[in-house]
Amino acid sequence: MSDVCPEFAIEDFLERFGETGKLCVAVSGGSDSIALLHLLHHHLGTQHSKRLTAVTVDHGLRAASAGEAEAVAHYCRSHGIVHRTMTWVGPKPANGLQDAARNARYELLCEGARSLGARAIVTAHTRDDQIETFAMRQERVPATGKGNGAAKRARRGLAGMAEAVLFHRQCWILRPLLRVSRAALRARLVAASVAWTDDPSNVDRRFERVRMRMRDRSAQADERTLQLMAASVDARRREAETLTLFLQGNAQIHGDMIAQLPPVSSADGDDLHRAIALLATLMGGRAYLPGASARNQIARFVSGAGPARINLSRCVLDRRAKGIFLFREKRALPTLKVAPGCLALWDGRYRIINSHPAQPLVVGPFENNQDCPPCEPVRNFPTDLPRGVVSRALAAQPAILNAHDGMTTGRLCQGMAPSDELSVSRYFAHFDLFLPEFESRVADICASLFGLPAYPQSPLSMNRHEKWQTN
Repeated sequence: MSDVCPEFAIEDFLERFGETGKLCVAVSGGSDSIALLHLLHHHLGTQHSKRLTAVTVDHGLRAASAGEAEAVAHYCRSHGIVHRTMTWVGPKPANGLQDAARNARYELLCEGARSLGARAIVTAHTRDDQIETFAMRQERVPATGKGNGAAKRARRGLAGMAEAVLFHRQCWILRPLLRVSRAALRARLVAASVAWTDDPSNVDRRFERVRMRMRDRSAQADERTLQLMAASVDARRREAETLTLFLQGNAQIHGDMIAQLPPVSSADGDDLHRAIALLATLMGGRAYLPGASARNQIARFVSGAGPARINLSRCVLDRRAKGIFLFREKRALPTLKVAPGCLALWDGRYRIINSHPAQPLVVGPFENNQDCPPCEPVRNFPTDLPRGVVSRALAAQPAILNAHDGMTTGRLCQGMAPSDELSVSRYFAHFDLFLPEFESRVADICASLFGLPAYPQSPLSMNRHEKWQTN
C-alpha cells in the first residue's frame, strides 16, 4: 500500500485508457490538479497533445476565483492545451453548500467535456483525499454495538473514492492519482518550477474534510486506513457479485411499479436482505441504501418476527406466501408542474420531459383514478399478482393531472405513447447520479430488470501493471 510514484501512476492510467479519445482534466489551479495536468501533458508529449483538454470551474464563491481560473488558462495557453472556464451562475444554497458546489462542478465539467469532445473527465484526487474520505465515512458508522450484525454490515459498506465513477449515465470521472500523495505531487511541481494556487477554503474549519485533514496523522495510521479500505472494497466487490447473481435469478419487476422476490424459505438470508434493501431504495426513489437500523428491520421482517407489511425507504414491503412484494407507498407523493420544453425529476423515480412548445404539464400521483382506462403495464401483469398490491402500487405512479391537445386528465404516464408531448423514463437516484465502477454490474442487472439499457462501460481496461514503484 506504499505511496506510488506519480510518473508510474500516470503511465499506468494512460496505458489502461488506450491510445484514442480525448481526456478532459479538471483543473482548479491547486497543486494536485496542476500536477495532474503537468504529468499528463509531459507523458502524452507533443505527438498526442491534442488529446488533452482542460476545464476550470469558477464557482463564484470567492472574489479571487476568476483570477485563479485565468491563471490556469494562461498555463494552458503557454503549453498549447485547449482550456475552457465554466462558471456556476445563479443563487447559491445557504445550507449544504459543499454538496451543491460538488454537484454543480461535475455538471459543468461534464458539459465542458462534451463540448470539447472528451471521452472522460480526469480529476486529481490523491492518496490523502482517499484517506480523508474513508476516515470521514468511518466516523459515521455507529460506535455502539460493534459486535452485532448491523455494525459489521455497516463497516463492510465503507469504501473510499472509486477510481472510475459514471456521472449522470453520461460521463466517466477517472481518478488516476488515488495512490499518489500530495507531497509527491508538490515535489514534482517544485522540481519543474511550476507554480500553483492555494485555495483558502482548504483551511476553513467549517468544512468536515478540512477538520479531518488538520488532525494529527501518522504514517502507520494512514497505512492501516488504506489496508482497511482495500479490504472493505474487496468485500463490497464480492457482495456485489453475489447480489448480482441473486437478483438475476430471483427478482422480477412488474410494470415498473412492483418488485417481487421469492418466498423467504427459498432464499439465502444475506442475499435476500441486500436485495430488499437495494430494491426498496430503487422503488422508493432514494439515493442511499437504508442505514443500520433499517437493516435490522429487514432482518426481522424476513424472519417473520414482525408484521407481514412494513414501510421502508418510502416503500411498502409486503410478505406473502407467493413472495415478497415491494412498491412505493402512497405517502408524500409530489405534484409537479413541468414547464414547456423542460425536464423535471418526479419523486426521485421518473424523468419527465414536457416537449410541448407552450403548455405546462402537471404531474401527480395516479391514486387509482377509476375514470382512466387500464394502462398497458397493468394489462400485461401476471394474473396471480395480489390485487391489493397492484392497486396500492398503481396509486403511487405518476399521472397527468391537467389536459391539453387531446390528453386525458388522470392518465397514467407510463401508458402514454411516444407521440404524445411527454417523455417519461425511469430514474435510479441510487445509480444515475454517481455510479462507482465496482457497482456497475449490479446497476446493469437492475437496469435489465426494469427494461432499461445497460450503463456505459468504464473506458479503463482492468489490466494493471503488476509492479508499482515507490518514491
